[in-house]
Amino acid sequence: MTCRAELLRNPIVPIALGSLALAVAGVANGDADYRFDDSLLMGSGLAGGNLERFNRANQIDPGTYHVDLYLNGKYASRAEVEFRARGEGVEPCFSERFLRQSLGVHPDPKAGRDDQGGCHGLSERLPGSTFNLDTARLRLDLSVPQALLDIKPRGYVNPDEWDAGSSMAFVNYDANLYRSTFDSAGSGNSDYGYLGLNGGINLGLWRLRHQSNYTYSSYDGQTRTDWNSIRTYAQRAVPSLRSELTLGDSYTEGNLFGSMGYRGARLATDDRMLPDSQRQYAPQVRGTANGNARVVISQNGRKIQETNVAPGPFVIDDLYGTAYDGDLDVQVIEADGSVSRFTVPFSAVPESMRPGLSRYSATLGQARQYGDGNDLFSDLTYQRGLTNALTANLGTRVAEDYLAVLGGGVLATPYGAFGLNTTYSNAIVENGQRKQGWRVGLNYSRTFQPTSTTLTLAGYRYSTEGYRDLSDALASRDAADHHDTWDSSSYKQRNQFTLLVNQGLGGYGNLYLSGSTSDYYDGKSRDSQLQFGYSNVWRQLSYNLAYSRQQTVWYRDIVNDYDPSMPPDYNMQHGSTRNNTLTLSLSMPLGSSSSAPNLSTSATRRSGDSRGSNYQTGLNGTLGADRSLSYAISAGHDSDGQGSDWNGNLQKQTSIATFNAGYAESSSYRQVNGGLRGAAVLHSGGLTLGPYVGDTFALIEAKGASGAGVRGGQGAKVDSRGYAVVPSLSPYRYNPISLDPQGIDDDAELVETERKIAPYAGATVRVEFKTLTGHPLLIQAQMPDGSPLPLGADVLDSHGANIGMVGQGGQVYARADGDKGQLRVQWGERAEDACLLPYDLKGTDLKQVLIRLQGTCAPTKEAS
Repeated sequence: MTCRAELLRNPIVPIALGSLALAVAGVANGDADYRFDDSLLMGSGLAGGNLERFNRANQIDPGTYHVDLYLNGKYASRAEVEFRARGEGVEPCFSERFLRQSLGVHPDPKAGRDDQGGCHGLSERLPGSTFNLDTARLRLDLSVPQALLDIKPRGYVNPDEWDAGSSMAFVNYDANLYRSTFDSAGSGNSDYGYLGLNGGINLGLWRLRHQSNYTYSSYDGQTRTDWNSIRTYAQRAVPSLRSELTLGDSYTEGNLFGSMGYRGARLATDDRMLPDSQRQYAPQVRGTANGNARVVISQNGRKIQETNVAPGPFVIDDLYGTAYDGDLDVQVIEADGSVSRFTVPFSAVPESMRPGLSRYSATLGQARQYGDGNDLFSDLTYQRGLTNALTANLGTRVAEDYLAVLGGGVLATPYGAFGLNTTYSNAIVENGQRKQGWRVGLNYSRTFQPTSTTLTLAGYRYSTEGYRDLSDALASRDAADHHDTWDSSSYKQRNQFTLLVNQGLGGYGNLYLSGSTSDYYDGKSRDSQLQFGYSNVWRQLSYNLAYSRQQTVWYRDIVNDYDPSMPPDYNMQHGSTRNNTLTLSLSMPLGSSSSAPNLSTSATRRSGDSRGSNYQTGLNGTLGADRSLSYAISAGHDSDGQGSDWNGNLQKQTSIATFNAGYAESSSYRQVNGGLRGAAVLHSGGLTLGPYVGDTFALIEAKGASGAGVRGGQGAKVDSRGYAVVPSLSPYRYNPISLDPQGIDDDAELVETERKIAPYAGATVRVEFKTLTGHPLLIQAQMPDGSPLPLGADVLDSHGANIGMVGQGGQVYARADGDKGQLRVQWGERAEDACLLPYDLKGTDLKQVLIRLQGTCAPTKEAS
């Protein structure tokens, strides 16, 4: 009797036993589909929460929700979607405009309509369609029959989804300082500093950009400073023309005519607006450094990148902002002051276009790199895909006493792609002479599948003696006016041949071959270079054998390019070098973990103007759980009088910048260097520091989420004011942006952790993540009569936002805004189906991970 009476007084026990019995019976019958039954709670005090609604798949209460929409498994859009009650469940409904423009579907005209407020039910408007809602991830998957789809190319992003971003200003900075001491003959100190700036301002679709650098050098008491303004321009997208408008200082493309620096206006097709499946080169720069070295890369007389490299072979494949044509001048400046240089040919590969697609560019402005800077010129080029196999190219370039006309195209055949362009020029050049001539260029590209041979580019170009590029015509006129001479890699060029071949050998490694040779009229010498290499991996050992042969002629304006910090040979007006280099390099990890250091060694043999041997051994790796600290140490020996040397470098990647420091020493010199690289973004919320950003980037706003990391953000984290920088985005493409909640403050949590955006090119997009801030509370609540709160009832904050529901035993979890307040518990539509749950944190330890409280939920004023 005692046990039975106790059971009757505590109805929760029989309910629990009954539920357990039903579950066991279900398992016994092979049915593990558990269901909520509100009737089991009748008379228990737990009723009223309507738990049976969770028996339906995709359960969500009617209303409007912000969800990620996926159409037939592919991301389509992020939008507010209204869910309306239909039968016993709910169904999403969409406007006609949203269905056609945002989702790209064509509703069946014979289908019925649900015209309530212009919102059409999915099943009636798109017969045969189904949906699945993941409420935890707020992801809505729609399955729509193929016949109702407006088929788009792979990678297509609806222009309505393109985000112009917010108004912001930013600046990228890349600063390095060097201090060198030479102990050999001509001993002394050398100081060198470099600051590269690349920044801009965004206002709507307009964006202003500026790129410049500052150099400081001091050698043997002589000091020189130089401020180099590379370009300043304004740009905006013109989506209706699939084009981009540029005003100011910039460069023309060089895929048909040679690239020209100009100050003026340019309107050109932007192929980035095309889907990935319908799109488009900067070359790799390969070389070998004997020790810690600076690599300076210039194009068309302008420095475009400067970077540090460790001893041994190096590859630079991240050139920024180069033109589409114009050979790259590469200088390798060693720590001891010695300089080697070579040229990397750069011309665009044959470009076949799809039938019906076209590309144009129109430029009007002043030539700002050659002549007196006041020479007006205009460019007009047009390319169009005529058939699957044929693309036509047309162009003209006009200036005072200059005319060039181009015609040609690309023919795609089973034997490869052939590009043929012919250009006629008529120009008045130096000393008032009129020169006219032709240039014929032939390019070829093909991958031979049976042998895995990729002929990346084979090009031949022939020019008659009278042919002139506009840049050479303007520069030679100006040089003659100043009783000077002009020369360049294209001036009076007769022949040029280039070749890039890659041969895959399957499990036996990979071979590559690249080379070029050029000869000139008027007795200029031949410039040639050849690079050949083989690489493979045996177990964990990677090995590479490379051979290069270079014969280079250079010309320099020593008046404007004199550098007192460099040895005398560096400042010669012209000269030539011939070098042969054979390098064998090996590397392998010292362990199996991802953080294991890597051991590398190389042996180099040089012949020609620079003879000798060089041997290097180094160790590099990363430290820390986040691997943000990297290190490299090496030691080497050079037989050409340089003796032995050793080098050490450290680089620390932080949320606000990347810092580096290094030291190098040998018997003849010592060098110490340091630098930092990062970005500063100015916006309506203040100033945010972060990693070096690209032209298109995002600013995250997540108030209260201090410490959260940005996935793929190069170490970026949300700062104390709730902001973080996402360094790089792909324009006109969906970019996932996500936060890692690990490291977030205990008084905050992220409501959402991932967003997707498709920015315009150059956009600076503000992305807001919703957060819940406040003290984490777990309240054991009950009604005034002591009964528990209805299971499954909604819990609302002071602003009416749904922040959770009542769990078992009347437990309520919430984040309290402030040390004192009240929550609203709602389980029905009537006024009496709600109560107010007060809380007061006075006297509690606010540093707890979870604050536990007791509370009584009082009736609302409306119920009273």
